Amino acid sequence: MPTYNTGQPSTVIYQADPAVVQHLHGVRESLHHSCKPYLNHKVKVQTIDGMMHEGIIAGMDSKHMYLMVTVTTETARGFYNPYYHPYPGTGYPFPGPINNNVILPLVLFELLAISLI
Repeated sequence: MPTYNTGQPSTVIYQADPAVVQHLHGVRESLHHSCKPYLNHKVKVQTIDGMMHEGIIAGMDSKHMYLMVTVTTETARGFYNPYYHPYPGTGYPFPGPINNNVILPLVLFELLAISLI
């Protein structure tokens, strides 16, 4: 068991079952093989929590799928695009391209369904 500055052994609160870890590695591998051919395709993604996202698969790494989603005033939520101009004119707050696309990283283990649209 690892020790910290106190010199006392730490108590393990949770340790994943090795069979679960092996299964999750298989799920991750399967997602990569299934989704890589569809990079830059428009998809609808449903998460385990029931959230639905529509966007374009912008990329993947070992833990995330990066979905490019369009932000509107209704779906702005926690997204921030510094180039979004809520008011007409090119000088507010500073000049830049008008692009309402943001990248939403989704954790691979939380994806329930991915479908082409």
